[in-house]
Amino acid sequence: MKKIVLYSVIFIVAVLIILPFATGNLEKEKLDDTIRANAGGTFIELSDGFTHYEIKGAEDAKTIILIHGNALPNFTWDYNFEELVEAGFRVLRYDLYGHGFSDRPYLEKYDNELYSRQLAELIEKLEINTPVYLVGTSQGGSISAYFAAEHPRKVEKIALLAPFFDDYKTMNMVQILRTRFLGEYIMSVVGDMVMTNPQRSFYLGDKGEEITERLRNKPIFKGTKRAILANMRGNALSDATVHFERLNQLDIQLLLLWGDKDCTIPYDSIQRLRRLLPQMQYYDIKDGSHFFHFEKAESVNPILSLFFQEK
Repeated sequence: MKKIVLYSVIFIVAVLIILPFATGNLEKEKLDDTIRANAGGTFIELSDGFTHYEIKGAEDAKTIILIHGNALPNFTWDYNFEELVEAGFRVLRYDLYGHGFSDRPYLEKYDNELYSRQLAELIEKLEINTPVYLVGTSQGGSISAYFAAEHPRKVEKIALLAPFFDDYKTMNMVQILRTRFLGEYIMSVVGDMVMTNPQRSFYLGDKGEEITERLRNKPIFKGTKRAILANMRGNALSDATVHFERLNQLDIQLLLLWGDKDCTIPYDSIQRLRRLLPQMQYYDIKDGSHFFHFEKAESVNPILSLFFQEK
């Protein structure tokens, strides 16, 4: 009996050791000057590293800044970017640190202060001198709230698209991944799969295959899984109620959109946010997933344009 237990333990340990190697590692390429030269868009060096961005529209127009979430980079704005430019705005989209073609700084934690600093420096370096309009989806929503609370004179309006507020589907898993060594191990086993197949985590609707295909065809740069863990270990995925509460004291117009097929941000969380900020305009997006701005752009773009055009 003792031998059976011993052999079982040895087998389990062997499997745990072999598993990360068996699942492979898609982090093959280093994000360097050669990659940046062929990436498209523009790069700017900020205090924490290079940021990849694209800006378009008349320089004297109001500036809309699109802030993506923690699952997908800025290509998820592809169906919104040009439409908002054509509506008469100057539009800026960029990759958060750890995503897309922006750098993966060697930091223990990626927190609200990091993302806020990235945005503030980007605005300053691009010489955007008038208050901006922010559009934040998922974690980008909580980043928008934090940034506005810290820099109220820089923000005039905010559109929150299924923002992370106080709860999300994978909160318990994030708590596990915050555990040192255990988080690294889990990411080494399943990280590539999660990063290249969001359908395992999200209801994506009609454009799910398109998102998945685009992710599979994008390189995963070295340091990406490390950056994902640093994001989870920071405060950007902690309860953001205090940051949204601060918006009540500010003269900033607010819009909230949520897709009724969202499997990431719970309906109850959205309702709590509405009660916290009762002055906020609100729209349901029918059959919209967590990425409704991508898959239901024909419904979302007119709402955004109208909101930002209103005085």
